[in-house]
Amino acid sequence: MSAQELVKKVVNKINTKVKDSIQKSKDLNGNTHIGSDVHLIQTSYIDVKELDTSNIDIKVAIYLSQMYCEHKFDLLGSGWVENSYASVALGVEGYTYDMNMPAPKSISAEYEPIDWQKDYKSGYRWNETTWYKDQKIGHKLGSDIKVPWELARFQHLPQLAIFSIVDESLKEQNIKEFKYQILDFIVNNPPRMGVNWACTMDVGIRVANMLVAYDMFMQLDCFGVLDDEFKQTFANSIYGHGLHIVDNLEYSEFGRSNHYLSDISGLLFVSAYMESNDEINQWLAFSIQEVINEMDYEFYEDGGNFESSTSYHRLSGELMVYCTALILGLKEEKVKALQNYSIKGWKVKPKLLPLDKQEFKINNSISKIELQQWYIDRLYKIGRFTVDITKQNGDIPQFGDNDSGRFFRFSPNGKFLTNKEAVDKYLNLKGYVENDELFWDENILNHSTFVSCFGGAYEDAIFNNDMAFEKSFINAIAEQKFEQKDIPYKNIKKNSYSLDGLNHENTIIHNSKLNIINSKLITYPDSGIFIFKADDFYLAVCVTPLGQKNSGGHTHNDKLGYELWLDGKDIVKDPGTYLYTPLSHRRNEFRSIIAHNVPIVENIEQNSWNQGNIGLFCLFNESKCFVKNFGSNFIELVLEYKDIKIVRRFEINEKKVQVIDKCNRVFYKNKFGMYSNGYGKVENV
Repeated sequence: MSAQELVKKVVNKINTKVKDSIQKSKDLNGNTHIGSDVHLIQTSYIDVKELDTSNIDIKVAIYLSQMYCEHKFDLLGSGWVENSYASVALGVEGYTYDMNMPAPKSISAEYEPIDWQKDYKSGYRWNETTWYKDQKIGHKLGSDIKVPWELARFQHLPQLAIFSIVDESLKEQNIKEFKYQILDFIVNNPPRMGVNWACTMDVGIRVANMLVAYDMFMQLDCFGVLDDEFKQTFANSIYGHGLHIVDNLEYSEFGRSNHYLSDISGLLFVSAYMESNDEINQWLAFSIQEVINEMDYEFYEDGGNFESSTSYHRLSGELMVYCTALILGLKEEKVKALQNYSIKGWKVKPKLLPLDKQEFKINNSISKIELQQWYIDRLYKIGRFTVDITKQNGDIPQFGDNDSGRFFRFSPNGKFLTNKEAVDKYLNLKGYVENDELFWDENILNHSTFVSCFGGAYEDAIFNNDMAFEKSFINAIAEQKFEQKDIPYKNIKKNSYSLDGLNHENTIIHNSKLNIINSKLITYPDSGIFIFKADDFYLAVCVTPLGQKNSGGHTHNDKLGYELWLDGKDIVKDPGTYLYTPLSHRRNEFRSIIAHNVPIVENIEQNSWNQGNIGLFCLFNESKCFVKNFGSNFIELVLEYKDIKIVRRFEINEKKVQVIDKCNRVFYKNKFGMYSNGYGKVENV
């Protein structure tokens, strides 16, 4: 960072601190809800008659509806646990807190309030009377701020609407639950107070889910449950969410991530649904402008996401595909309003550009937004990337972090276990009830619902699968197909490299019962992922860049690591992520070189990190990887870091895979004993 940039950063920080001090004083001494009513939300983008729910099992719909109405949620490894002001937590690796308090007055006699401030895994509770920027993270062992954030994303509310379509007997119950949970949240989470306004990303995801659920429930409510008073309260809250996003954008010219993309995605949904006026029109133009900018900033030319995480690729990819569908499906009055928006009075960064400087165009003849071809092609490649990295069993490899993050969770995607089977499988469920009752176990690693979105966007058979709902949802809001044109794979660049001095060698052999020689090499050189695929064989190799423009927030020390699927089963799997801030030693353990199937020299990390919470989302850029050579049945990769030089060659022969390692120093390979298939979930292996 230059001296000029440093000065600019310091000045911005001082200005922010002064403004925060003034705003905090106002908020702590007054009502933070908006002071006057806004127009009711009349716009609808989702015709429920066009939605295809054929892939959703009625048994699952009934089960999940019951759980949500009983305020039992399985989030981030919690198990199906009730969250109330009196509920008792299982704890996280022995850390348990008893911070229960009397419940506030309920908004209905038939409804028990949810404790929105509680991490119901550990029992730790944040405070709704504390200003949002003063909420602490990772200060108590075992406490996880992601748990209340995840619940308050409201991703279960659209599911309640979808389940009401699947089984009409659920309709009245689910509509009431939607209404009560929304009112409960609004009353007990005033803007800028408590844990659920601390992260703008979650505000953006929440408001989009609120709007989608509202859109569907308004069409299903033949009972008059959603009365005018509720509609007004709801509209006011949506506007309040929009104000909060604009005032708290997670933007920096020095670096940004999926957080900022979530912010502007939420703002897009707010401005698309709310009645047009000068302010809303600015929000709409700005959010479209920034979605386009982030497509270029956050996704490589080959389609992979710059976080260097296959799981965050889905999160950011969902944000992109749903937002693109909404932009292209904007109502005529919204498109016309965009023709006359003003940039005057726009005070936040980045700047709002005038219409003639925007990368999107308005087609007046059909009153639709048009996006440039590079954008449509890049979006296609995002979907193709996930298709290509998917194994034959439907799962993706876990390279980089996996926090189970999503934009929307529409179709359930998993299987039923019994409670006893779940406890036997997952170490994090220690103390959970053991019986033969059903336990829905969501498969976080199956990204078929994400791929289905692209089936709604593009006419290409590679996106066809059984997840009909997501495809129909994209069709419903976009009302058109996108046409990709320039979509070739990027070529790999070979680099000459001397093997002199690499005197230490080891070969790992994975034998197969089948002939696997006829595999296809698929290359993502920008993303640093290379895949060999055949009908009964899958090998994915990881040499991802540090990610987030070299800040390394969500990458692991997994360079030269791989996942192997052979003869119908997983042979080698990446261990996943498990936790972030609750237990920093677990966070570091799962992203360390020790956890990955890579050559290890004296336990020296490929990329170092700062100790303590400050280092949990950053790695120093100390390693470099490149391709030495490749062919139809092999690839040879080089890793250099801290005077360590390693060449790893993957060679596919007729009935075996050989992994040949050469290094300039003595090395070994560790066998890590834990595996996490989603955030908060952990197994012994």
